[in-house]
Amino acid sequence: MIIGLFIVTSGVLAVSLLAFLLPRKVRKFIWILLFIVLIGYYSYYGAIRPFIIQNQTDQANEVLEDHLKEKYPEDSWNITDTDQTVIKPAIYLHVIFESEPRIVYEYKVKDTIISQEDIWTVAGSAVEETDIDPQHEE
Repeated sequence: MIIGLFIVTSGVLAVSLLAFLLPRKVRKFIWILLFIVLIGYYSYYGAIRPFIIQNQTDQANEVLEDHLKEKYPEDSWNITDTDQTVIKPAIYLHVIFESEPRIVYEYKVKDTIISQEDIWTVAGSAVEETDIDPQHEE
């Protein structure tokens, strides 16, 4: 994201400097156009894009919550996102069940399709390296 902002800003600056070689009327038009592009790009990355990502995450959270309620009605859990700032068709969410507070389950939610992708301990090591037997493996 930062690299993209840097590239767009650098490109706008470069084109605005090249505009000095053009006639005054054309130069003014190019500067107005570049200003609109720069404001639009910053507005998208500063206001619109985070809203889209949060909306996608919230929808995936609801779908996963419904799946877990159906699959494990007797258990409770905590769902967190992965703090990714990329708009993608699939969202990855982490689940820690209250009955297994030492294990993190990673779920992939794409539309209404849910799959368990990975399992590890809260400490960050692989479950296979420990003597813990996952109770919610799918």
